[in-house]
Amino acid sequence: MSQKGNLNLFDKISQKYFLELETSVPHIQQTLFDLQNEWYKAWKNTVNASLSLQKEFQEHYGYDFKIPDAAKVILENLSEEVLKYRNISNKIAITSIEASKKNAKTINDNADIFIDLNRKIMQYWLSVFSPK
Repeated sequence: MSQKGNLNLFDKISQKYFLELETSVPHIQQTLFDLQNEWYKAWKNTVNASLSLQKEFQEHYGYDFKIPDAAKVILENLSEEVLKYRNISNKIAITSIEASKKNAKTINDNADIFIDLNRKIMQYWLSVFSPK
């Protein structure tokens, strides 16, 4: 196979590879999003069902488990701190994702410059080591 044939082969393989990615990645992203939503709903429904069962048990059987005021304060403070932590974690994750997205955009915007730079480096090395 000639060098041109080799390049055509690599070009064909590359095009097939990225075409497959462009069709499969959105489906995977949607599937993961759907999975996340289902687990969120399952978690929420489990917590709500548990609370409902406890309320029903209390109302029907008259059991009233008193939580000491100090424990209530601790639970409320813990809940607030968990929400603050999750909020900060989400902001950090979003900032990291945005920075990575910006880096990818910079690479994409400057791809031609990188190619030109690599071409010049290659030409330099070839001029140094090629027989004259």
